[in-house]
Amino acid sequence: MGDPRRGRGRRGEQLARDHLASRGYDIIQTNFRSRYGEIDIIARKGDVVAFVEVKARRDRFFGEPFEAVSPRKRAQIRRMARAWLMANAHDPAYGDCCFRFDVISIMLDEAGGASELDHMEDAFR
Repeated sequence: MGDPRRGRGRRGEQLARDHLASRGYDIIQTNFRSRYGEIDIIARKGDVVAFVEVKARRDRFFGEPFEAVSPRKRAQIRRMARAWLMANAHDPAYGDCCFRFDVISIMLDEAGGASELDHMEDAFR
């Protein structure tokens, strides 16, 4: 059997993608990997590109999902975003874009749906 946290993470990322799409975002890339780690979702709406960290939990035993995005994790996400920007620097589609970091916190219900979903735009500011 696999790690149940991995399944929750995948389910949370799918719910986050659905949420973003329903609000007019285009998903540019999912699970972008660099030597620094992985960015869950990179999405665009208009001239804004958001690097999105998704945190899904079944309960609050270890706190709110967004609390897992510590200062250290934020620094890691920034490094990964720089790697993505360097890899896509040649693409004129992003020339006039603003970039930000979002966090989507999801509380999963027993059926694997979202009992709560909070989208924190520009969460690192």
